[in-house]
Amino acid sequence: MRRIMAVVSTAVALSATTLIAAPTAQAAEVNLRSFAWSAEKDGKIHVLYEHWDRNSLPSDVTVRVRAKGGDAVLATLGLNDAGRCTTANDCEEQQFWTDPVELPALGVYTVDLVVRAGTAGELVDRDNGELNYGLAPKLTATADRQWVSYDHRVVTVNGTLVAQDPNTGEVKPFAGAGIHTRYKSRDFVTTAVDKAGRFSVPFDFSGYETGARLDVWFQENDASFPVTVRRQPLKLTVDTPARSVTAPYGSDIPARGKVTRTADDGTEKPAGGVGVRVDSRHITSTKADGTFSGAFPATRNGTTRLELGQEPWFENVASPSSPYDFQVKTTATSTFSAVEAAVDKYRKVTFSGKLGVTSGSYPAGTTGRVSIDHSTDGQNWSGVGQFTATYGAAFKQTAPLKGTAGSYWRLRHLGAPGVESRVHKLGRQYTEIRSDDVTPEGVRKGTKLTAKGTLMQKSGSVWKAYAGQKVRVYFKPATRGAVWKDLGSATTLTNGTFSKQFTAQQDGTWQMRYVDTVKTHYASSGREDYVDVR
Repeated sequence: MRRIMAVVSTAVALSATTLIAAPTAQAAEVNLRSFAWSAEKDGKIHVLYEHWDRNSLPSDVTVRVRAKGGDAVLATLGLNDAGRCTTANDCEEQQFWTDPVELPALGVYTVDLVVRAGTAGELVDRDNGELNYGLAPKLTATADRQWVSYDHRVVTVNGTLVAQDPNTGEVKPFAGAGIHTRYKSRDFVTTAVDKAGRFSVPFDFSGYETGARLDVWFQENDASFPVTVRRQPLKLTVDTPARSVTAPYGSDIPARGKVTRTADDGTEKPAGGVGVRVDSRHITSTKADGTFSGAFPATRNGTTRLELGQEPWFENVASPSSPYDFQVKTTATSTFSAVEAAVDKYRKVTFSGKLGVTSGSYPAGTTGRVSIDHSTDGQNWSGVGQFTATYGAAFKQTAPLKGTAGSYWRLRHLGAPGVESRVHKLGRQYTEIRSDDVTPEGVRKGTKLTAKGTLMQKSGSVWKAYAGQKVRVYFKPATRGAVWKDLGSATTLTNGTFSKQFTAQQDGTWQMRYVDTVKTHYASSGREDYVDVR
């Protein structure tokens, strides 16, 4: 009784005082304070009803039994001895039995309570309780294993549930009954028993579990299985760095190696997804093949430790290579050399050069983080991009910021304060194609078209005509997959104007471009102009 009331009490909602309203044409659906459940008496299954509603009497109540998820009523039952109490106070906490329930099959059904059935004031509390239609249910369950590991992360609980048929006395599969399962303290999950009375529930583990337990139950039947996590030993092999390392201060020293695990079958296999740390700082994780490649900054002298992170499925076993201790000596020797910077006609700023040392050596593959700095006055700098440079190797890097008419650029070592390249002042004059047009619009095939416009250059804050320059005329046909074609060029006059005649052949888009620039000017393009050829 205590177990049933604890479950059913969650269905308690508004009292009948607040729910009974003016009669309607259809039954009102409500949540009654009264509740019902199944109970066994004299080898039969009954519905046991407990009355808590002050605005109705047990004599007003009818019990209906339905299949879960269905609307068809399989049985309609009254309450025996419902007239033994005639006032609300007398009825409260009173329990009433129905006649035995007769259903075609074992299973778990749902119970509706109906108040004043067939009247204008009819109320229906759907799914008020459950009816377990079967006698003396028996649960049998087994777990396929009671341990998990990296190689075997799922434990499956299989079992059967049977019960005695109240009609025939035969023991049959308790089909449709809900088996409750729970892993440790997580919310329980209900799994339906199949037609043969069987069920199978997989439990997926993460490896973090300690003291895990799988619980399976149905009513008073239960089974419990403790599950342990078998952690696999890890082995760390380091290719680099060496036991003693000398590197420029602020550089990134490469760390490479491999991590393997002892599998359940005793063989050594790659360990993927294992964190690798240097001085307790995560630098990378192993790939699927167990290898790792990362870097750590050379910012202090002394003993440095490379070790593996704490992973859920593994344990770090002390060995000559795990953890891996080595000595680091830093030197203030970083320098930029042969650094060149340029801005092209499309305003792309590019740096090239090398990052090296003034003296000493460094491990192969040592890198440094480099900032691309920009300034409008050569005094106040801001970083506009970063890249990684390998010591001793040439680099070529494009800045994310476009060039202007004139500004200052430099490179700066992010890990070694004061290590900077020389300053480069870069810039070109802006150009602009104005009043560009292709006329006339809407011409017949074979007639003449004129492409014209004006090329201007910016000098300081003033725009002036730009004479003696070649402007190219491009055309792209209005067909799928068409590309731009260079149809010819015109030279600008002293006032910057230009024009060129063409014969109209087909529909398409025209555009004038100034791309044959000198090193002092940027390129420019006019608008795209569509011309319809009839």
